[in-house]
Amino acid sequence: MAETSDQGVTGDPHWNLTPLPADRGAPDLPRLAEALREFNDLMTGAVAPPDLVKEMLRQVEAFNSELRAHQVPERDQIIGRIDVPGRAQGLIPVVHTDSSGPDHLHGRVRFGRYYLGRNGAVYGGAIPLLFDSLLGRVSNGGGRLPSRTAYLHVDYRSITPIGTDLRFEARFVREEGRKRFIEGALYNGDTLCAEAEGLFITLRPGQA
Repeated sequence: MAETSDQGVTGDPHWNLTPLPADRGAPDLPRLAEALREFNDLMTGAVAPPDLVKEMLRQVEAFNSELRAHQVPERDQIIGRIDVPGRAQGLIPVVHTDSSGPDHLHGRVRFGRYYLGRNGAVYGGAIPLLFDSLLGRVSNGGGRLPSRTAYLHVDYRSITPIGTDLRFEARFVREEGRKRFIEGALYNGDTLCAEAEGLFITLRPGQA
């Protein structure tokens, strides 16, 4: 099961949970996002011949030119919807949820070659990015008011491999006024790859 709960930019927890209509990209947008993620992985691992590079450049520039005419305000954009696997973007790897509740989130994630640092290991900067997303989902779950990340600390315990199914856990620890404390961990089998602790601050009325 893909990502199913989060908080929108407006503070409305349901802002992007309405079904994606055909005139806004369904069902092809999720497939396009997956194709782009695969492209990132393949491009990372390829030494493409000059003619292919030139053709890809031509096509990407042509798509960019067309997309400029279809820009919308942030509130109306589709990319970033949490009801689409991977939020229909290539920034964060697709997360599969196995168990979720008001105070926890458990599931699986796989980093493709696009996230390669060196020697088969995930680039270190991609791991806090994942934790921020996971811990943020827990902070904003359970009907709680929206929050923003104030602090995120990550400890790297062992190599996080690319191309491997990894297991993650995130849990709500405690709340003190507007402060929420969330913890998370990432495992390769029984091996702890990284763990994180985050502080999230509840937004005041009118904040986004």
